[in-house]
Amino acid sequence: MEKFTILKDKYASPRITGEVADCSMPMTFDTQSNCGFKCLYCFSQFQRATGASAENYLARNVKTVSVERFKKIFTDLDNPKNKFRHIIKNRITMQFGGLSDPFCPIEEQEGTSYEILKFLKEIKYPVCFSSKSDLILRDPKYLELFDGMQDYWSYKASIITYEADKAAIVEAVTPTPEQRLQVLKALSEKGIWTILRLRPFIVGLTDLTYEALLYKAAEYGVKAVSTEFFCLELRSVNKSKAAYDTLSKVVGFDIVQFYKNVSPGSGYLRLNYSLKEKYVNRMVEICKETGMNLHISDAHHKEKGASGSCCGLPQNKDGSFALSKFSKFQFTNALQIAKVKGFVTWDDIADDDVWAKEMMVLEAPGFNSGNNYKREKKCHVTMYDYMRNLWNDPKDANSPYRYFSGILIPDKVDEKQNVVYKFDYNKSKADPDSFGCNNCPKKCYG
Repeated sequence: MEKFTILKDKYASPRITGEVADCSMPMTFDTQSNCGFKCLYCFSQFQRATGASAENYLARNVKTVSVERFKKIFTDLDNPKNKFRHIIKNRITMQFGGLSDPFCPIEEQEGTSYEILKFLKEIKYPVCFSSKSDLILRDPKYLELFDGMQDYWSYKASIITYEADKAAIVEAVTPTPEQRLQVLKALSEKGIWTILRLRPFIVGLTDLTYEALLYKAAEYGVKAVSTEFFCLELRSVNKSKAAYDTLSKVVGFDIVQFYKNVSPGSGYLRLNYSLKEKYVNRMVEICKETGMNLHISDAHHKEKGASGSCCGLPQNKDGSFALSKFSKFQFTNALQIAKVKGFVTWDDIADDDVWAKEMMVLEAPGFNSGNNYKREKKCHVTMYDYMRNLWNDPKDANSPYRYFSGILIPDKVDEKQNVVYKFDYNKSKADPDSFGCNNCPKKCYG
């Protein structure tokens, strides 16, 4: 096993996700600054392999969080300097594993995630884990921590292919797809809300076995599926040429050129809406057949998901279920509302704001507020204002209109001068009855 140089108590986490506009879990957490797995498609390397952190990242020097500092963030809730206090007071689910894997080989060497987990279990804080590891099966002390946490913890296992030989190339050092499925099976048997994280969906690889993966997940008791298509960052092509060359060999074509040919725009390439449609529609069919909930993290077809959480959390109607305590103040939730009633207003989501009015954009830990000019413009802007500005500017690439490729169409302005969006049923063909979870153990929509 690779040995890592550990720089203890040097890493600042949690942070506010850069995808806050459409994310149900604004607070995301990583135990360390690097990952022990070596996935060719890893998006975090494009963020961490540049700038001030690049030297340590590329040298595989690992900064870890301070366990005591982490605990203080969750207990010192009257301190105005604690930027997460409003999120934590309202017990909004935390994403554990955003840029690094919480149970990767670094954890086997260091054990910091285990100490964090013991604390989170003690305070019964809602968490959604994201991992490719099988550590919790190989070390019983991790699996035991999930006992009694059925109402608070959920677990996503990332699997993008059922072909073990290809997975070993694309996701070096990771357990086999079947081993990861066994983790989901074991947790499902404990009553944990389990999610197959079928992302990134890579055309030429994932499409060959995704149906088999979905059926196997259902057989193992998985409750939900979350999917998103691979996006290609053109600025990373030269730096990551070897990774893209290998990935191209696996899929059988030049993946960089493919993305240039069939993606709208430039820079961050997403593939086009229609190319993805047949795969998403087939997932809808299989999930309906097997009783799993489908959630779409992709900007395209996201409205076909089962809840306002594209990561796979169930949507509890009365808010009493801790597992469903995700933020409704975001555009994915707006899509779901519009799907049901045909339109959505700013007040439909803003009424659920429990943290954004109290946090300035420039004070949001880890949130990328852009270049100096943009930072100056946001000097006195709250996260609430930031979201409202996106909402009311349909020309912005991150507005509900452009980000979701026209599924939400600006229709009019209400008496508060906020845009009202209508839902385009002809383009989406989404079923309004798909809003709601098939197997949530509490009172749910649908």
